[in-house]
Amino acid sequence: MTLSSLSLKNFRIHTNTTINFSGNLNYIVGGNGYGKTSILESIYYLCT
Repeated sequence: MTLSSLSLKNFRIHTNTTINFSGNLNYIVGGNGYGKTSILESIYYLCT
């Protein structure tokens, strides 16, 4: 399975966020409280 994009609406800190993934390796970078863990948790929920 390949994840090309992710849209989050009203999920934790993300009110309306779309992330486009490209290539084989992507980084999620940001300061404290910017929602990095929420992005990873949303991907986890999609896979389970």
